[in-house]
Amino acid sequence: MSAIPEVRDVASDQLNGGVGFLVQIDRDTAGRFGITPQNIDDALYDSFGQRQVSTIFTQTNQYHVVLETQPNFQQPPTH
Repeated sequence: MSAIPEVRDVASDQLNGGVGFLVQIDRDTAGRFGITPQNIDDALYDSFGQRQVSTIFTQTNQYHVVLETQPNFQQPPTH
């Protein structure tokens, strides 16, 4: 879009160098254990995303509670 002369002040927060990985699910084995692809997606997001699990309300503020995995599990698998 920044190449279009009619569009000005184009900015992007896209991070092309972000960390990524491919997860291959053995659906037959997962299914035998009652694990769905959504369960796997949720577990990964809970560990590496920012899942808001609650809100604490006080008289003057709101505090968002975010689920986070233990720091030793946040390292790449090579550690």
